Amino acid sequence: MRRRTLVNQLIGRQVALLAILLFVVGVSQYLILRAVLFASTAKTLGNEIAVLTPVVHHTLANRGIAGFQHIADIMVARLRSPGVEVVITNALGQVIAASTNLHAKLPPLYNSPYFIWNQRLVVNRVIGNVYYPSGYVWLLSSTRPIHSILSRDAVLYVFLAVLSLVVAGWLGSLSVRQTLHPLEQIRQMTQRIASGEFGHATRIDNAPAELQDLGESIDRMSESIQALFSQEKALSEQMRRFVADASHELRTPLTAITGFLDLMSHGELTPDEQERGLRAIQAQGRRMGRLVNQLLMLSRMDSAPESHLTLQPIRLDRWLNDLSPEIYNLVDPRPVTMMVAPVTARVDPDRLTQVVTNLLENIRSYTPDDTAVRITVGMAHGSVVMQIEDNGPGIPPDDLPYVFERFYRGDRARTSQSGGSGLGLSIAQSLIEAHHGTIRAEAVVPHGVRFIITLPALG
Repeated sequence: MRRRTLVNQLIGRQVALLAILLFVVGVSQYLILRAVLFASTAKTLGNEIAVLTPVVHHTLANRGIAGFQHIADIMVARLRSPGVEVVITNALGQVIAASTNLHAKLPPLYNSPYFIWNQRLVVNRVIGNVYYPSGYVWLLSSTRPIHSILSRDAVLYVFLAVLSLVVAGWLGSLSVRQTLHPLEQIRQMTQRIASGEFGHATRIDNAPAELQDLGESIDRMSESIQALFSQEKALSEQMRRFVADASHELRTPLTAITGFLDLMSHGELTPDEQERGLRAIQAQGRRMGRLVNQLLMLSRMDSAPESHLTLQPIRLDRWLNDLSPEIYNLVDPRPVTMMVAPVTARVDPDRLTQVVTNLLENIRSYTPDDTAVRITVGMAHGSVVMQIEDNGPGIPPDDLPYVFERFYRGDRARTSQSGGSGLGLSIAQSLIEAHHGTIRAEAVVPHGVRFIITLPALG
């Protein structure tokens, strides 16, 4: 089934409404003109009778009923004209004089200016006294001339109406197409979006405010879709790297365990080598256990981060003082300096301890033993700020934006033994964000790295 375009529908409705309007106007004009012509003709006939009224009254007054025949003949002679018939009767309805033979019964008597009878316009008046009439006079005018005028007027009106509809349809087509041109631009925009072209803003000029708003909304939708596709692409790439890195991290210990077990099963190892192999298998197993636990932690934090926190008001200076032995032991032999203000935050102390531990383990893994470590806690701009920094070799500027990505290692030459699993900083970021805080890394001049944690202050 062929679809009707919006342009054709609008033009069709416009022409249809105009046709209905012209029809109503035409019918009204026809009826009004008909009534005017009838009334005008009746008035003319009535005036002709009125002219003779004084003569009739004078004759009847002087001669009485005996002069009625004489006055009837005079009235017929004076009132007769082309297309007008005259009939005069006495009070009993008997024809006294007539300009024509009606060959039919007389018209009825109506107390009205005029009426239509047998395709004639009839005007009747009383002769003499109204209450005691001497007779009646009828003037009958053919309605054919009037109908001829009405027919010519109707034909002319129909011709002009059809011409008006054609012109209105043509002008309406131009107007509608110009008005809907912005809609065509919007249709092209949606087609581009459907074909995968996003983010191409299209300016719609000379359009109604509603269409401009619609175009702007579609532009924003296109930009949002493009952003979502870009985000989905980035997430897919991140997931691909995550799966590849996780597979690599698990494959290394599994390969080592499988190798040792193969050698032991073939009896190719001495007792001392078997003992070292068992210790290596245990170490690799513990490493895989830590990796799996870290992956589970990240998965839980991604699904429902706040549900894994037990938040409570904590004085961070006291909490850090209780944690200091573990801190010194974790980075030993590196010197540690702590400057902590008495600030309170609503945190999960165990998870915050895990964050600090992960950051310090990162320092221990990638800095020499003489690296100085500095921990500060204070208030800034209404938030609690914790900074953990070192003066070690630092992180290359190109790697700083990616240090919190999972399995990311800036130094690709590092082995898994020296570089850890690559999940510690990702876990730290997830835990801080679950506290509605932020964590970022920045370079320290002249060298070193600083991790800045921002948490909402209590109250």
